[in-house]
Amino acid sequence: MPTDRTDRTAAAGSQSKVPGAIFWIVLAAVLFRIVTAVVERRPPTDEAGLVSWVPLARAVSSSASQGKPILYDFTADWCPPCHRLDAEGWGDAAIARLVNDSYLATRVLDREREEGKNPPAVAELRRRYSVGAFPTLVVTSPDGREIARHEGYRGRRPLIEFLEASRKPGVGPPGPAPSPGGLLPE
Repeated sequence: MPTDRTDRTAAAGSQSKVPGAIFWIVLAAVLFRIVTAVVERRPPTDEAGLVSWVPLARAVSSSASQGKPILYDFTADWCPPCHRLDAEGWGDAAIARLVNDSYLATRVLDREREEGKNPPAVAELRRRYSVGAFPTLVVTSPDGREIARHEGYRGRRPLIEFLEASRKPGVGPPGPAPSPGGLLPE
């Protein structure tokens, strides 16, 4: 009979561990949900990294007065490559210095997925510059003429090459050579 008592004790002990494990699993799931709910409520940001971003409403007038091209950063909160660009690109001191010295930088935050539509200014810029992917960088002259475009984020080196090539007005990223006389046929 002593073995019978040992079997019952072992069985009762293993059953008492199950409710404890379930308690910890449920507690972890509840805490995870609370944390994700708080993170989801974060307001969208118009700032990233070390770049001195100019509000979208002031970009054109500031560009004209400072004589710098505008660097539009078309981005979205839900976009993983956009977050990589924010961390690796705009968070890099050398890249931020290049942007701050050469451009008037402004972020164009897409809210279509979250809110069903974009603010009118964002919708107009997406239409004007035919932005269909994120992130997209568009460099324009103060009068709005597109100088250069860079779609996606492929790492720091391609970003730096794009920024270096497009920072001089009238000079875009590497592409087809201009026709003789510097004018492209229409």
